[in-house]
Amino acid sequence: MSEPVEELANPDVEKASRAAALVSPGANGVLFTHLGQRREIDPAKVLVYNFRQPSFLSQKDTGQLGVLHRRFMQDLGGRLSTFLRLEVSSDKKSVRCASQSFKEFCDGVEPPTHLTLFQIAPFDGVGILEIRPNTSLALANRLLGGKGVVNDLERNPTEIEVALLDEVVMILLKEWASVFEDGPVGTPVIVGHEANCRFLQIASDDAPFFVLRADLTIGEMTETVQLAAPFSLIDALTNRLATLSKGPAVEPRPKPLQWRSPYAGIAVELRAEWDVREISLSEALEMGPGDLIHLPQELIDQTKVCISETDEFLGTIGVEEGRLAVHLNERISKE
Repeated sequence: MSEPVEELANPDVEKASRAAALVSPGANGVLFTHLGQRREIDPAKVLVYNFRQPSFLSQKDTGQLGVLHRRFMQDLGGRLSTFLRLEVSSDKKSVRCASQSFKEFCDGVEPPTHLTLFQIAPFDGVGILEIRPNTSLALANRLLGGKGVVNDLERNPTEIEVALLDEVVMILLKEWASVFEDGPVGTPVIVGHEANCRFLQIASDDAPFFVLRADLTIGEMTETVQLAAPFSLIDALTNRLATLSKGPAVEPRPKPLQWRSPYAGIAVELRAEWDVREISLSEALEMGPGDLIHLPQELIDQTKVCISETDEFLGTIGVEEGRLAVHLNERISKE
């Protein structure tokens, strides 16, 4: 029999209460809501969530990282082309960023493959770079003086080929780390290699990872490269990016004003006024027709122009062509 869970902090979140409920084994599940009410529910409809893990990236954050990583893949193609003296490119349309649990990422990696485990010192977390065997062998072939063409069937690279491939991997990791600022945020370190995700023990199954997938074209061969980094590492890098990017604020360029014909028929109240002085209630009661109110000479230059009950300008009152007019001197600040 299931036991009721503790009351959630936000009782209005039905999905969170369902995810936190305990389900008894068997065909029918028993769910206890945040109010302690018992319900029967299909166990398949209950979502399991670990509240100790950070949440997945929002669509906005994923989009911002996607912009950075499309630029990263373009820069990487140029850097590798220079290093290998071979045409290397990546179509920016192939760059995809997503949030996945560690288990979901591992389930999507098909063996055999070549996995490089890395860290960005001094930050915590171990990332994974997957380069498919054909790409790995093509890069190793090129570094050994070949044309970067693979004729063998898919196989894992040898130890010598892995050592050569690590040169290319370090270039890729340094370029990736520099995405988060104008210089290296840390030192990439290769901590191991694997041929299958099932041997990895770097994170729990439900640990959230940021995953980058992109097609890399080397010569005439195109294959997908994957980079997965835990949120602990991504958070550290993005926080460093936010800290280093702080500088003088750039004022946005104002949009040009455009007149629209329907505006011509809108009536707007316009008046000019002065702040003379405050008087007591007794003085106001003693005032009558014919009394004079003495105005200081400097009030001429302190004429306040109000548009729709809003103080907008300070100006100078005068006469032009026999009519009263106000010359606008400055706009009144709203701060």
